[in-house]
Amino acid sequence: MYVPFGAPSNGCQNKNRTPDRPGQYPCELLVDHGGIWRFDANKLNQTQKDGELYATGLRSVVAQDWNHQANSLYGLQHGRDDLLRLWANYYTPWQSAVFPSEEFFKIEKGDDAGWPYFYYDQIKGEKVINPEYLDYQDELGDGSRYKQPLIGFPGHWAPNDLLFYTGDQFPDRYKNGAFIAFHGSTNRAPYPQSGYFVAFVPFKDGVPSGDWEVFADGFAGVDPIVSAGDAKHRPMGLAMGPDGSLYVSDDVKGKIWRIVYNGDKDDFGDEQLAKMEKHKELTHIRTPDEEKDNLDRGKEVGGAKIYSTYCGTCHQRNGKGDGARFPPLDGSEWVIGDKKRLIDVVLNGLEGDITVKGVAYNSIMPQHSFLSDEDIAKVTTYIRQNFGNDASAITAEEVAAVRAETTK
Repeated sequence: MYVPFGAPSNGCQNKNRTPDRPGQYPCELLVDHGGIWRFDANKLNQTQKDGELYATGLRSVVAQDWNHQANSLYGLQHGRDDLLRLWANYYTPWQSAVFPSEEFFKIEKGDDAGWPYFYYDQIKGEKVINPEYLDYQDELGDGSRYKQPLIGFPGHWAPNDLLFYTGDQFPDRYKNGAFIAFHGSTNRAPYPQSGYFVAFVPFKDGVPSGDWEVFADGFAGVDPIVSAGDAKHRPMGLAMGPDGSLYVSDDVKGKIWRIVYNGDKDDFGDEQLAKMEKHKELTHIRTPDEEKDNLDRGKEVGGAKIYSTYCGTCHQRNGKGDGARFPPLDGSEWVIGDKKRLIDVVLNGLEGDITVKGVAYNSIMPQHSFLSDEDIAKVTTYIRQNFGNDASAITAEEVAAVRAETTK
């Protein structure tokens, strides 16, 4: 039994989610995070210490499956986030939206995929050093020493399930190939969100035998997807039925689709595949144009620009959050209520259980003390007076007072 243990960090920083913070070297998290452990499936009452570290350097693996044809484990890694928010001097909004790659690996015993020191750049086709480790470049060398992915998918697509198809219901070309459920991004602002579909990768002899394809699309119901909450459905899980049909689950409305092939399997070929290939031109799948696809082009001013850069990636452009990890700002008592509390949260961050509009959340709100008093005043005023909110403005003097009270 193979169990992934994800890492609660972007780059093993010595102060998590704080801009310009270096990473720990060596990364202490790798002792019991950021890897896959192998356990004896016949034993009860095991803890992580009972397992064997099988592969490391994998930030967060959600999608994994055993390929019986290759007799090996395969999986996809969720890449890091916040390149722009944490390292604004190194990355543009476009780079932060499309990088780093979601990596598809054949995972073998002893593999090291490179996290937190390196990430994969799918455009360059190579691993590049994470900004947290630039000071250790000479010691770390280059990324070629680490396990390379079979495919580097675009960033933030969130691969949440992997299934190697062994059925006979679909045309023969799908036999032993890989289906991948991409849950979709939440943090590509100011660019449209991306993913939200099921991909297929043809395989032969344990390796991809062709480029990845769009297999099932239309879950989101809109294009472009401006905020994650706009998507009507998001693919989550995959399963194969006894008859070879494919089941796809959705975690927005709890729906399950069953996909079957009703045509002549002998007549399936390039003509049918070309129709799905056109979906790669849609906004939620293709790599965005840096200028034309920037949703804030010509609109960013004052608090709106600060919000787009530092807040919209989590709370979304519409201020409604993502429906799971990040709470809404529209009508939030945390936003339109006590000014000092809001300023304190933005300045110093927040961690632990909170309730927003009657819904419980437990995530990490990063501190933003690196912003000036004026910028915090602008962005807090912006969220108090937008998204349907109508609360009084916050001044730089009010921010300075809270900063003086709370700074240790």
